Amino acid sequence: MRSLIRFAVALIMLGVFASAAALVAFQALILRELPDLRSLDDYRPNLITRAYSIEGQVIGEFFRERREIVPIERVPSHVVHAFVAAEDDAFYEHQGLDYASILRAAWANLRARGIRQGGSTITQQVAKTFLLSSERTLLRKIKDMVLAKRIEDHLDKNEILYLYLNQIYLGSGAYGIEAAAQTYYAKSVDELSIGEAALIAGLVPAPSRYTPFQNLEAAKRRQRFVLRRLFEEGYITTEQRLQAFEEPWVLAEREIEELRESSAYFAEEVRRYLVERFGADEVLTGGLQVWTTLQAEHQQAAYEAVRQGLRAHDRRRGYRGPIRAVPRDEWPELLAELTETNGAGPWDDGARVRALVVEVDQKEERARLMLGDGQETVLGIEDVSWARRPDPDVDGLGPRGQIRHIRTALKPGYLVELEKVGDAVVSVEGGEPETVPRFDLHQEPLAEGALLSMKIPSGHVPAMVGGYSFRRSQFNRVVQSRRQPGSAFKPIIYATALNNGYTPATIVYDTPIVYEDLETGARWKPENYEEQFYGPITLREALARSRNIATIKILRGVGVRPLIRTARALGIRSPLEPDLSLALGSSEVTLAELLRAYATFPAGGRLVDPVFILEILDREGRLLEKDVSLFATELNVPEAPEPTERAPRSERERALAQIREAIEPEENLPPPGGRGGDRPRDGVSDDRPTPRGRAGGNRLASQAAQAACRGKDRHHQRPV
Repeated sequence: MRSLIRFAVALIMLGVFASAAALVAFQALILRELPDLRSLDDYRPNLITRAYSIEGQVIGEFFRERREIVPIERVPSHVVHAFVAAEDDAFYEHQGLDYASILRAAWANLRARGIRQGGSTITQQVAKTFLLSSERTLLRKIKDMVLAKRIEDHLDKNEILYLYLNQIYLGSGAYGIEAAAQTYYAKSVDELSIGEAALIAGLVPAPSRYTPFQNLEAAKRRQRFVLRRLFEEGYITTEQRLQAFEEPWVLAEREIEELRESSAYFAEEVRRYLVERFGADEVLTGGLQVWTTLQAEHQQAAYEAVRQGLRAHDRRRGYRGPIRAVPRDEWPELLAELTETNGAGPWDDGARVRALVVEVDQKEERARLMLGDGQETVLGIEDVSWARRPDPDVDGLGPRGQIRHIRTALKPGYLVELEKVGDAVVSVEGGEPETVPRFDLHQEPLAEGALLSMKIPSGHVPAMVGGYSFRRSQFNRVVQSRRQPGSAFKPIIYATALNNGYTPATIVYDTPIVYEDLETGARWKPENYEEQFYGPITLREALARSRNIATIKILRGVGVRPLIRTARALGIRSPLEPDLSLALGSSEVTLAELLRAYATFPAGGRLVDPVFILEILDREGRLLEKDVSLFATELNVPEAPEPTERAPRSERERALAQIREAIEPEENLPPPGGRGGDRPRDGVSDDRPTPRGRAGGNRLASQAAQAACRGKDRHHQRPV
């Protein structure tokens, strides 16, 4: 008997020690590693950074998680009930743990010999989402159970729902109930119907699998499940359940809206600046509010102008041919493919579809094309009149003739791209008039273009287009592309001349000239566009007629270095080659630089920076920056140095470099404006511009050669 008592005492002591050890282990492994609940009080989720037009329309969104914070008071009761009924029907009764659900999940997992159900309450999901990882282990499960109890003691039910509904992922990139409502129905959460709320609540277990954009039938099954649970819990009546079930499905269109598409380059420039200034993490998670200078009407007009101009230019160059020629035995397979890719219509104006040419009527000059099985359209000669064969000798700037026969462009078996340009009313014999879509032969332009608009004197940029299509190329040709400005650079040369003693009435000479290197024989003979010469003309007329030769002689008179100083004063920062070819706009500049330079003239000589951001606010509405220049994104980019002496890359360039050496001393000459009888110093010819209209125009051409050579016999300038 005593031995039995001793055994019982030992057993009890062992149990006490085991319990103590278990408590110590629990304290060490679980309680000490639990995070602090105070982090829930300072809820700062990842938010969307938005860029707005001046009218308040969204032109761009930058985010890591697409989330909109909504107060729990704004969430309708039927939306809350949908989540509670589907995820945690005892939410309002339990204190963080639903033991019945835990046992039910344990039994299901035991039968399945694996983890199939979690039995988690909404409070446990909050604990897992905010404070723990998503790993599926027993230790993590114990931790979220402990945390759930603590959360229930720390927060009330509405505060828990606020965290849950704003944080949860609901598929298609939407985090939180407000973002999900916007994503799936293009409306706010307080506008959701019972059926719409049921669909969103049904996404929780597997958002990527149940999203209606990817799996409509699965989404419908989940919606029916949630409606049934709402009915079983007494949140809705039978009539409401049937009404919600029969409610038509109207999902939000996922296409980019017109303004977003037209302002894509503008929005990308905003993003580039924000990332450079605040860092990618703050931009993608900080919820910044960026108010820009973009005006929607101006931006859309600019976008269409660029696209239409490039299309017209491309058509003037001719038709490059079909996508491919399809053998007749492959037509059935292709038509089935077109049926799927083109859809059944109706198509919006501007929509593009592919079509197969199946018949060409040479007598009627008509072609019949199939857009798919049972869908066809007809093109006439007037619809393809521009589609002549490309001519490499034509630059696309001027008008060209039209084709006379439709077979020049279309033949049976051609797979071509069409663009919807409107609708037409067709009268059918013995029937009612029918409206049918009208299509035009389409060809994607190869050339690119850009447009930048700025208001004076504010400098606000209402429109910026960096190319034909942001989807095709994200390279912004307004600020990232340097191109030769050509004659657009001439006003800067004439401004330099006016600043150095010239007047609009100064006589300049539009006469032929040749620069030649006597050592190599390299020659540079600049020409006017029409290959005509006007002789002595005023400075005003030389600018108005954009005379190349006269401009070169003006530049030679004022000097290259003064011109570069003027260009720098006007805001041009790109490297400029210090030679006479600047008169023809040979050095590359950006469109933004050229616009800033031009803006100085209507601004009365004041340098105006293009401003594209009005204000940047943080998530609390505090002002961070204002009036940001379009050139601010270049702050961390070192300015390109001026070109140094180097070996010319070609004979022509070598000749220009030697000519530059000959003419640079002229910068030290006194500005024009002396007496008419004065001879230029060192025998410089009066073929240079003469100030204040005093021509001296009968000087010998040999004096022009002396001006260029300045005593250096290895190169000269001579008239032709």
